[in-house]
Amino acid sequence: MKMNIYKIIFFFLIGIAVIGCSQSDKNDGLVKNLVLQHAKAWETGNYELLDFVLHEDLVFAYPGRRLNKTETLKDLIDYNATFKDTKIYINKIIIDGNDVAVEWQFASTSIKTGNRTAVSDAIIGKVQDGKIIVWKEYLDGRVSRMQIAGNLSLEEGEEPFP
Repeated sequence: MKMNIYKIIFFFLIGIAVIGCSQSDKNDGLVKNLVLQHAKAWETGNYELLDFVLHEDLVFAYPGRRLNKTETLKDLIDYNATFKDTKIYINKIIIDGNDVAVEWQFASTSIKTGNRTAVSDAIIGKVQDGKIIVWKEYLDGRVSRMQIAGNLSLEEGEEPFP
């Protein structure tokens, strides 16, 4: 009888662990998909897709800017008027519950000058209600200027190392 109780407890705990893992895997898949869709929206200039993945209470920040959702969508429109041939190379996505860290490289060509630049970002984000609610990009603004001046190689698509 005592052995049966241990078996019941053992299988109960295994069941909880399996359910917990599958919920965690499901959440990780959702968060990863949001990151991939976010990247695709910027690569393609897809306003509707970006609108879909962003939470209504979004805070989107990068050096010199702190934007809400409406401002971020306008930023995409302005970006597309200035740059073309955008490619985002995702090197790493780390997910911890609803928190996400992303390492990616954002490459594009200036429509006006034809100069191509590739800048690596480290991003800290948060997901709420199945949407991105926080997206904070950390990047070195000197990189694109140095690439245009010929003082720093482009290294597009390569894993970033300082």
